[in-house]
Amino acid sequence: MSGDLDTTFGGWRACDACGEAGLRDPSEGALSVAIDQLEERRAELRTQEEAERGGEQAGPLPGLVPWDWGHRDCFPDRQPPYLIEGERMDTLPEMMARTLQLLDEDWFLETAWEDAVRRFYSIPFE
Repeated sequence: MSGDLDTTFGGWRACDACGEAGLRDPSEGALSVAIDQLEERRAELRTQEEAERGGEQAGPLPGLVPWDWGHRDCFPDRQPPYLIEGERMDTLPEMMARTLQLLDEDWFLETAWEDAVRRFYSIPFE
């Protein structure tokens, strides 16, 4: 590893819901995951399992569910634990704490959390 780990909060890009340019204040933002996308993924997995049990070849596994980010107000129907307020992840230790909390959720490993973390912090793949 190069030793050039940048633990500075990289900020927010445009809101996934409204498209408005990056947020300046983490308290206005949130990361969230759509419950309906989790349910769709699980339905696809069940369909594949049924096909395999019936002797059919199943297609590729469905991808991980992405985390949406943007203005907290743009995701009014999403609540914790499916929504994380921006000020609860604006330092790398806070992001690590959120990761450990989310590991207790049965749906967490079905999400693209690594991609979400890399949006905020320059963490090498090594």
